[in-house]
Amino acid sequence: MSANKSFPPVYTDPAQQASENLRQVIPLVNKHRTPINPVNYAVWYEYVSGDNQKLNNEIDNLLNNNQLVSSKITQSLYEKYVLQGMPERLEKANSGLSLVVDNTLNNINRVESSTNDSIADLTNSQSTLDNYSDIDELKVTVKDILNNTQTLLSNSHTLKQNLEQSSQEIEQLKQELAAVKEIAQTDALTGLLNRGALDKELSTLCQQAIRKAAILLFDLDHFKQVNDTFGHIIGDKILQFFSSILKSEVGDEHIAARFGGEEMVLILFDASQQEATEFANTIRTKLVESKLQQTKDGQQIGSISVSVGISFFQIGDTPTSLIDRADQALYKSKENGRNQVHVN
Repeated sequence: MSANKSFPPVYTDPAQQASENLRQVIPLVNKHRTPINPVNYAVWYEYVSGDNQKLNNEIDNLLNNNQLVSSKITQSLYEKYVLQGMPERLEKANSGLSLVVDNTLNNINRVESSTNDSIADLTNSQSTLDNYSDIDELKVTVKDILNNTQTLLSNSHTLKQNLEQSSQEIEQLKQELAAVKEIAQTDALTGLLNRGALDKELSTLCQQAIRKAAILLFDLDHFKQVNDTFGHIIGDKILQFFSSILKSEVGDEHIAARFGGEEMVLILFDASQQEATEFANTIRTKLVESKLQQTKDGQQIGSISVSVGISFFQIGDTPTSLIDRADQALYKSKENGRNQVHVN
């Protein structure tokens, strides 16, 4: 499995698969006369893995036209399909925020300057009042005071309007930044948290060490066989279906993430061993009892089962040790016939 579509991209291929991809990438990079730098390597790695269909389609079109895939092209493909425009969106949001701040400061400076001028005029008017000699001179001075006061009121009103507009723009930018952050943390296929976001959640759990938590590691049984039989598109649909079960069961209280490939992870907070086991069995049963079929021809896919391994957070744990124990329990579920739940 190649990278979860996130920013930055996270790769979860096992060592053997990564080595095989490397073996295929090197000749392609050399054939197209490009240096083996991180960008070129990432693009061709995505290509040989076959998981980034839009990138593959664009490269295949170039190859079918006997066109070399230059470094300039790979840079464009990298930004478009690997990073998926995240840096540009972040830069746009940051630039927008800077512009709002600059405009607000300029408005404040203008009002401050105008206010200082009005204060100076009012001070002069006060001096005139202290020394006036006739009624006509007094009328002129009072008129000047009224005009300056009106200017102050007008400037204050303008500043208020500008600040309200700036507040609205900042709120919109905050929403855009939140959306970018959510996209950067979300697995594009399943809608669950991606591997990078999961790693952060596990690190926080281990560092704070203030909550009980169960780690449920799910692995769809015989998934490679499903892909080989029905194709990767159907395989993706099954991953999406299983993820929808996880999301419906987890809600907002717990955390659901894609660990890599057909493996998913749930973090259940404040769950006992019995509660975590029952939770895992509920999800396992829902999946295996679902009668899946292809939408085009109605061909039955049959029952899809999942094996589950569970570990529990202990003081001193690291994200690696937590997942390792869950993986050991998952291995027992697989070894004992699959479609089971084991606790380590």
